Amino acid sequence: MHYGKTAIVICEDEFDLGYKAAAAVANKMRELLGRQEEIRLILAAGESQITFLDALAEQSDIDWGRVVCFNMDDFLDPSIPEELTCGYQVRRQLYYKVRPRNFHLVRFNAPDADEEAHRFERVLRSAGPIDILCQGIGTSGHLAFNEPGQTDFQDTAWVKVVDIAEQSKKQLSLDPNFRALARIPDKGITMTIPAMLSAPHVYTMVPLALKRNILTRLFETPAPTEALPASILSTVESTLFLDRNSCPRQLL
Repeated sequence: MHYGKTAIVICEDEFDLGYKAAAAVANKMRELLGRQEEIRLILAAGESQITFLDALAEQSDIDWGRVVCFNMDDFLDPSIPEELTCGYQVRRQLYYKVRPRNFHLVRFNAPDADEEAHRFERVLRSAGPIDILCQGIGTSGHLAFNEPGQTDFQDTAWVKVVDIAEQSKKQLSLDPNFRALARIPDKGITMTIPAMLSAPHVYTMVPLALKRNILTRLFETPAPTEALPASILSTVESTLFLDRNSCPRQLL
């Protein structure tokens, strides 16, 4: 089963999805580490990544000391507690457990948004080629914080400041990782689609029933359109992990 060039794997539930996706990513990491001194990963935060990050942290025989990690996005708001940021979630669930060679986060409390985007882009570009992208799809159809109306599939920038879409704010307000926020910030900093898809190995994890509507719309959109950023996956040789709650009924 495929969406364009993307292979679809349907899992029983979010825990089965987390295990299968982590096993696939870990196998690719071991393969690449067998022939490279260092590998570089892009990772996402949010409810859809919880079981994947937990399962990835439990994978054995990965030399994390030769792995450099990048968070793909974060809020931009100095007023929010650090423990409610995207970076903190991935640190807690993965980085503090596996101790990669290095990890790079967006500074959510940066005083100058544009300068922070430029800084993070410099770090990303200077690190060397990205090997693996691990991501989700938002209920707005976004990849990272590349929202409808703010996405350019040919963007020359690799990191930019964005407005967080109202649909994404609604989703985030229900996310257990961010529910304690009194309000969802209006701004974020995100890697762009060209930066993320510079990785030759792409894994997309989308469990849970709240994603069924956007996945139904996605599979009804066979050609890529910037109005639905996730539709770019139709052009990418990659793997999309769904569970029986998120999967459109016509695919079950």
